[in-house]
Amino acid sequence: MSISFCLFAKTIGNHTVSSQEKFLKGINQKESDAWKELYRYFYGTLCNYTTKIVVDETVAEDIVQECFISIWNSSLHFQEMKALSVYLYRSVHNNALKYLRDKNVDNQRLQRWSKEQDDVEDVDFYQAVEEELIRKLHVVIDQLPEQRKNILLLSIDGLTVQEIADQLNISINTVKTQKKRAYVFLKENLKQSLLLIYILEILK
Repeated sequence: MSISFCLFAKTIGNHTVSSQEKFLKGINQKESDAWKELYRYFYGTLCNYTTKIVVDETVAEDIVQECFISIWNSSLHFQEMKALSVYLYRSVHNNALKYLRDKNVDNQRLQRWSKEQDDVEDVDFYQAVEEELIRKLHVVIDQLPEQRKNILLLSIDGLTVQEIADQLNISINTVKTQKKRAYVFLKENLKQSLLLIYILEILK
């Protein structure tokens, strides 16, 4: 069983909106904790994307770091996560293309990535970032004992404690105990990611 993309959609509620607003406020006000989380959340995805364009991991890392520095030094304010995601994506994309032009690389490769900038919808990158977040959550879930993992996944799918107990042919107390242990394990192993912790709190 795998975590589908709808997992993230389940977190769309007042608590999630409030958490995102708090996170974005921290970004806009240059709070260190929020910026550490921003770095952890986006850095890997942005570096992977930029490396595909410039074909040089070191250069890609420099481009992404310069993007973060540029935002820190600016007066930009983001009102929603999508706007922040898209801005980061466009920034590294444009700077990667500038790098290719400055290096006089093969025109075919430059044209390919220039065309992609016109073809790709904003939502595509936003979804890619969400999928990366879900992937990280899934990696940790897979470390759980089989029964505990099954209980957690059924809970995420929306089943009640009674329904899970009936489906797995176990007691309600076992479901409650294993579910609680699963969330404790996830929170401990995801403590570096505030956004994932927000999701866990909502799913509980």
